[in-house]
Parts: sequence; structure tokens; C-alpha cells
Amino acid sequence: MSTPAPPRPVARYLEIAYPDGLPEVDTVVMQCSGRFRRRPLPWIPMRDTISLRPGVDRVSDMTVVLGPLTVMEVLDAYVDGHGITRFLRTADVGDEIDQGSLHPMLCEALMFPSSWSRIAGLEWEPIDDRTARLLVPFRDGTEIATVGFDRATGFPSTYEVPRFKAKGAKVDWRIDMADWRPFGPATVPTRIVVTWADEPGPWLRMRIEQVTTGEDIEEPLARARAAIAAARGDRPSQTSVA
Repeated sequence: MSTPAPPRPVARYLEIAYPDGLPEVDTVVMQCSGRFRRRPLPWIPMRDTISLRPGVDRVSDMTVVLGPLTVMEVLDAYVDGHGITRFLRTADVGDEIDQGSLHPMLCEALMFPSSWSRIAGLEWEPIDDRTARLLVPFRDGTEIATVGFDRATGFPSTYEVPRFKAKGAKVDWRIDMADWRPFGPATVPTRIVVTWADEPGPWLRMRIEQVTTGEDIEEPLARARAAIAAARGDRPSQTSVA
């Protein structure tokens, strides 16, 4: 059975970014800098190393460094179908965190289209000439994100979805992506802004400064697995359907 043709804005993005075909990207490490805000705290400068098996696993190691001191480390990961957010001494895990942690991984998978075939059941639905829905089976349902594409450049510009911010109700979540540029075989946005609908403004502003592919990321994956297992009380890992 042939694969359905993607909606026009998705096809246009692939044609513009990868006219010679999609490069196979198995692992990625992105070095980033920026600032984030957890109200009522002020903006906090940070650096972030994001390790990916695009479409499968994601580990974000964020550090806050003031002078010679690392004053804070934040782990945000989605590995083997489970998520974790560890901030200071608090580690959040569970079904809501799994769903919430899935979506940064899916959004970053947009940057590496060869990974889409690794996401079981991924489908695109057309909306209009610059917007499409991304559908991914997850647990007993389907996650549906709306992806916007820049009319001028053709590259993805927004990713919007209701997701869990923590345990409780879902909150509309949006990523804005801009200033796409090539790094080796991949083309990624160098400017990222993340906004929760229940906050008065963005909570994260970040620049992607360096992207390397083919890196060995077993150490961050193993570390994230251990953190998830410890926070979950060493309950047996479930198989992801994402």
C-alpha cells in the first residue's frame, strides 16, 4: 500500500528544505542557550544540551550557571515512552508527564523528517495552504497537534497542542520556530519561543547554536532512564506506542 501524499504545506517544506531527498539522521545533539521563567521568579539565563533519537527519545539537560557556579540543573526527558521533569529536588513522573514530555520530542522530530517513519501511526491531515494536523497514536487515544508553516519560507513556524503542564488539566501549549538554517545534513530553527496559554507571556526563549548528528547519546539516555525508574519507584517500564 502506498503512503498517502502529505498535505501541501508539509510537501512544500520537504521540497524546500531537502530537495535532494531526506538525509537519514539517527542521533542528534543540539547545544542551546537562552532564558526561562517560572513565575513569580524573574527570567533565568540557561544553557541546554538536547540529545535526541529523533521520533523516539529526547533528553534535555538544562543548566543555570552564575559565574563559576552551576546553581541549578533541570532534566526534562522522554525515553522509552515515559517522561520526567526534574527541577531542583522535585521529580514529576506519571501519565500526565508522559503525555506532556511526548510533545517536545514530536515538535523536534519535525526538524528531522526521516524520523517520521519511526513514529508508529503518524499521519498528516490538511487544514489549509499553510497549516496541517499531526496525528500520533498514544496510549488509548490520539494526540493531535496543529503545525503552522511560514507562508514566505515554507518552514514550520508553529506547533500547538493541548498538553499537561503538570498533573491536572491540559493547557494549550505553543512553540514558535524561526530563522531556520542548515547544520550539516539537517536544517533546524535557530530561534525557539515556548508559551503556555495560562501565562501572560513566553516561559522560554532559546537559540539553537550548534547541531551535530551521529553522536553517541547512550550516556544521557541511560541517565534519564535511571532517573525515571527511580522517580516511578522502579515500576516496570511500559512499551511506548508513540
